[in-house]
This record gives sequence, structure tokens and C-alpha cells, in this order.
Amino acid sequence: FYDFHELGEGTLGLAIGDASGHGLPAALLVRDVVTGLRMGIERELKIAHVFTKLNQVIHRSRLSSRFVSVFYGELEADGNLVYINAGHQPPILFFKDLRPGEASDTELSTGGTVIGPLPETRFRRGFARVRPGEALVMCTDGILERRDAGSEFFGVDRLRATVRESMSQTAEAIVERIFDASSRWGAGRPWEDDATVVVLKRDA
Repeated sequence: FYDFHELGEGTLGLAIGDASGHGLPAALLVRDVVTGLRMGIERELKIAHVFTKLNQVIHRSRLSSRFVSVFYGELEADGNLVYINAGHQPPILFFKDLRPGEASDTELSTGGTVIGPLPETRFRRGFARVRPGEALVMCTDGILERRDAGSEFFGVDRLRATVRESMSQTAEAIVERIFDASSRWGAGRPWEDDATVVVLKRDA
């Protein structure tokens, strides 16, 4: 799943996640997670506290699908990003205007474990800055674990290469390039898992 909502004063809330299992139990889990996130944020609670409480609720649920990975961030108008990664495939922030020896991107992995399995867990906030021309790419493992005829995964390195070749394009175009590259890697076969991609690109 993915979700966006405006928080006021130029701040955007964004989330991506992946529930265990399939069908109705997974759908109910996603509903509870998205609702819980939105309710907690609307009450202006700190995001680490929201995640701790949400984990307790999901852990006590009787759903057969009982864990979910979630990345949630709040992006301010000046590009400052506060986030928590609860066991999700780390989103990648792609930099622009690199200098020799500098990294070309960074993974946003600070947070904690997946939501649900443990009765008590704590989460830490991570911080990043999205500058003009930079792109934040989020996906589920259905993209990365797409297999070719030899059962080799599409993988993070090919994702990075695809985005790097598309950095001059719009966020929508980058999403399309990622899906096209991953689909072709699997030779057009049906997707084996849920495939979700979210790209946020700061223009100014």
C-alpha cells in the first residue's frame, strides 16, 4: 500500500508498506495500519509514539496476517524529511550534482523492526534532506524480487541504474521506467508478488 496526506504548513505525509499474506486478512491489516497512522498524526502525536502504539494494536489483533513493514515520512516545504522505517525495504534518496568521491545516493533505514510480531518495540526517527532535483524512490519487494529465467532477482543495483538513467525526467516517468525495467527482467511473466513504486521528486 501507499498513502499521501497533507499535514498543513507545507508538510506532506507519505507512507508505503507491505503486509504479510494475501487476500482479506492482509487487506484488513493494511486498513488498520493506514487508519492508525492517519489518526495518530492528525492528533499531532510524535511519529515514534504513533508507531509504538500501532505496533501494540496490530500485535493484539486476531488477524491471521499479523505483521507489516512500513516506511512513513513527513516532508517539509524546505526539503527536510523526518521518517521512521519499520522493517521496510529502505527507500533510496538519489542525489544530484555530485562531487568526486561523494555517494550517489543513501538508503533511509533508521527506525525499527516490522510492526506486529513483538508486543513491545521502540522506534527511532531518521532525518534526511531532499534538495531540488533529487528523487526519493520507494518500492515493495515485488519489484526487487522479480526473477529472470535463471531465477536471478532484479535487485537494488538494477533499480539504482534505472533511476540514475532517468533523473532528468519527471517522477511519473521514473515510476514508468522502473516498472518497465522490472517487467522486462521477468520476460513479461505474471508478477509473483505485489509490486508498488512511489517516486517523489523535488523540483524547487
